[in-house]
Amino acid sequence: MANIVLLGKCNLRCPYCFAHDFTESQSADFSMDDLNRVLDFIAPDGEVGLIGGEPLIYKNIDTVLDILSQDPRFFRINLFTNGALIDKHIDSLTSRKLSILINLNSSEDIGKPTLEKIDQNIALLIERQMKNQITLGINIYKENQSFDEFVEIAKKYNFKRARFSVSIPQDKSEGAIAYFNRMKPTLLNFYKILKENGIAPCPDCNIIPECVYTEAELSFIDTLPALSPTEKALLMGRASVCSPIIDIYSDLSATRCFGCYDDLKVSITDFESIADLKNYFFMWLDSVRVHTPVSPTCKDCYKFNTFACYGACLCYKK
Repeated sequence: MANIVLLGKCNLRCPYCFAHDFTESQSADFSMDDLNRVLDFIAPDGEVGLIGGEPLIYKNIDTVLDILSQDPRFFRINLFTNGALIDKHIDSLTSRKLSILINLNSSEDIGKPTLEKIDQNIALLIERQMKNQITLGINIYKENQSFDEFVEIAKKYNFKRARFSVSIPQDKSEGAIAYFNRMKPTLLNFYKILKENGIAPCPDCNIIPECVYTEAELSFIDTLPALSPTEKALLMGRASVCSPIIDIYSDLSATRCFGCYDDLKVSITDFESIADLKNYFFMWLDSVRVHTPVSPTCKDCYKFNTFACYGACLCYKK
């Protein structure tokens, strides 16, 4: 899939966001001419992500959503939003192609009035019969993080799944395995709370490898509700899934993903198709870094050496 980075601005400033440097450096928004050019380029995928910054503050967002809703080349539109501005665009958010991921932060990070507004906007989408097209997401970014408000809203609207990721730190000097070990108690507490409330944890990226867990912890994770065997394997760190997700910017440059924003950037004008672009990143970034260990134990690990485990997100591997 390809994400279109509509703009760099955001209406919130979440403390964990690894896109701060990007959002502060991007001044230009997508022009409609360039946006249509990008849509033609990525159309063979049939799926597109709209990201930012916050995509709902993009000046042409309603037009973009209308174009994509009517374009038969696209079967799925993924909107990644903090949810605070949904009410301002509600009439454009009713396409059955649309999948809305609401990144739900705590009032400690975004303020109680903003959280209450997001709560109201979720209710507004549900009134428009959009419940099955909404996913609640959360970033686990600090030790002893509270999940009370997230779970309260998930229960209020009877959401049975929660998409999550252990945030990639802006400073990676600690090393992936040390960071995972430090964040593990908070993640396990998140799992415990979800299990108590009948909510399935659905991993996004930055998967913690199996070797970080004890046997007792793995046994506990095995009891969690999961939507598929693949997601259970990801939760237990027994699988790694990370194919190139392309981010395309207003200057028509492209990167492997936000995590690898500073590592390799090219112009889509140098490629015949989105498939060619994905293959380029796979050859010159993925296939190189997948062999790079993040710990001495990786070198002798069967799963690492057979690519069943990447060891950590590719962005840790320079």
